[in-house]
Amino acid sequence: MGKRSASDSLRVEHAVGRAVNYEVTLADHARRSERRAWWVAGTSCAISLILAGGYFYFLPLKEKVPYLVMADAYTGTATVARLDGNWGQQDITLSEAVNKSNVAHFVTARESYDIALMRLRDWTTVYTMSAPSVAAGYTALHGKDNPQRPYNTYGDKAAIRVKILSTTLISDASGRPNGATVRFQRTLYDKATGRSAPLDSKIATLTFTYKANLAMDEKYRIENPLGFQVTTYRVDNDYAESPPVEPEIPAFQMPDMGEPTPAAPTTVPAAAAQPVDAAAPATPAGSSPTASTRPTTGAQP
Repeated sequence: MGKRSASDSLRVEHAVGRAVNYEVTLADHARRSERRAWWVAGTSCAISLILAGGYFYFLPLKEKVPYLVMADAYTGTATVARLDGNWGQQDITLSEAVNKSNVAHFVTARESYDIALMRLRDWTTVYTMSAPSVAAGYTALHGKDNPQRPYNTYGDKAAIRVKILSTTLISDASGRPNGATVRFQRTLYDKATGRSAPLDSKIATLTFTYKANLAMDEKYRIENPLGFQVTTYRVDNDYAESPPVEPEIPAFQMPDMGEPTPAAPTTVPAAAAQPVDAAAPATPAGSSPTASTRPTTGAQP
């Protein structure tokens, strides 16, 4: 009888222990489930807030933006302007403006002809912005060995003015601009009468690069601060109809002020009236004109 009682009590204790363990297990599962539910709820709220913020960031999802497309009646060149009313924001980027400015400066100096301006600025501009091969072509154009050089045709009584019509940048595979196509019009200006006559229209195609570590004298660095270098250059005829020439400006006649007061004679360089010498040194490859390589006065037009 005593043995049965002991065995029954052991079974009862074992059953009670199992029941207690079961209740503890249920409570533990409930706590874990509650914690998991809070994590899921918090994550869902965070994702919802992120989605709502992104949705409001991209609003309005539909917007009607008017564009104005203008086509040149003479050349057919089209330009697109966005009429968004935000007049303070410029559509052109800084790099695009710098590239177009350098290209326009080079083409204007390269294709213009004015004996005075060439000595003053154009000659230096072309040489500081040209690779050796491009500089050699410019030297050959104005060299004494070229019977068709502009100096033989126009001398110092006429000038060729260049008007840039359009500049289109060309990008490489990575999207970085490394070339340009420039359409320009040339007019012949008579210095004696002040009359302008259309000469022709041209298309210039060029490739360029920037050499920031290019060694230059200070006066050349001022002319070309970013080391802009034209590596290839070609000019073709533009057969599109040219725009009309601007109205002529009559030459201004100075009134007769009598005999001038005698003054000390100024020193005039011997090469001031001489045309360009074909032997003008070209800039070596990978460098720009310095004190030892820059063109001398006798080699300029």
